Amino acid sequence: MVGHSVCRQPGLFPDPQPPRPPLVVAYGLGVDSTALLIGLKERGIRPDLILFADTGGEKPATYAYLPLMQSWLRDVDFPPVITVRYRPRWASYRTLYENCWQNETLPSLAFGRKSCSLKWKRQPQDQYVRSWAPARAAWNAGCKVRKLIGFEAGEEYRRYGDQGNDPAYDYGYPLMDWEWTREICQRVISGAGLPVPPKSACYFCPASKKPELVQLSVDHPQLFQQAVSLEDRYRAGKHWRGAAASTVGLGRRFSWRQFAAEVALPRSPTPSITQGDSLYAETECRPQPKSRRGQLW
Repeated sequence: MVGHSVCRQPGLFPDPQPPRPPLVVAYGLGVDSTALLIGLKERGIRPDLILFADTGGEKPATYAYLPLMQSWLRDVDFPPVITVRYRPRWASYRTLYENCWQNETLPSLAFGRKSCSLKWKRQPQDQYVRSWAPARAAWNAGCKVRKLIGFEAGEEYRRYGDQGNDPAYDYGYPLMDWEWTREICQRVISGAGLPVPPKSACYFCPASKKPELVQLSVDHPQLFQQAVSLEDRYRAGKHWRGAAASTVGLGRRFSWRQFAAEVALPRSPTPSITQGDSLYAETECRPQPKSRRGQLW
C-alpha cells in the first residue's frame, strides 16, 4: 500500500496493530508531485510532512505556485509545504547558482552526473527529517520512515529506492503504481480546481531543451543572460579544457551563448550576482559522519 509499511516492535508482547510509520512527501512544485498530493487526498491518505528543497534557482512561476498549493493543502487539511535549503557549513554561497559561480563550474548534470540533485534536494530533506520528532520516534521503534516520490508512469528506471538497502527510509512511487502518466497528472490537477504548474527546474538546468531556452529568453531575459554568464565564467575558468573539453557549455554538447547567437535570441543586461535573503525557511546541512552498521546516525 502507498501509505503503510510494517514496523518492528521491540519487546516480548508486540502491539498487534503497530503504528503507521511517518509519511513524508518529497514535493517538487511541479506537475508530478502536485498530482501525487491530489491522488493521496482522493485515497484518504494524509501525509505527515511535505518538503520542498529549494535550490534557489527555480523559475519565478514555480515560486509563484507555492502559495496556491499552500492554500489547497490548508483546504483539504494537509500539512503545509516546508521549504528547506542546503546550507554549507563553511562556504559563503547560498544557492546552487552561487555554488557554481564561486567554483567556476556548471551544474553537475552538464558533466553527466547528478550530484547537484543529491546535494541540493535530497540532502536538505534528509537533514530536516533527521531532526523531526516523529521520524526519530519511528526509528527508535524499529520502523522506517515512508517517503513518497512523484515519478510518473514510464519512469520506472528512477525507482532507486526499491533496492531496500536504506536503513532509514522505505520509498514509494505512487504515480507508477497508479499508472499515472504526465497527461493523466495534468488532468487530475485541473480536475482538482488547480492550475497546472509549470515544469519545475532551475533556469540554468543543463537538461533544458532548446525550445525551453527560447521561452526562457522571452519570458525572463535577465535569467537567461545570467545563465549564459555562468557558462562564460566556466569557459574562462580553471576547469575549462579548451578544445579537449567534453562539456562545451550548459547544453553539454552545445553552448547556450552560441545557440542564442544562432537563433538571435534577445539579450538583456546581466544582473549582479548577490546573496539575497531567502524567502523561505532554511535548514543547515553539514557533512554527516558515515554510519556504522546497525546505526541510523
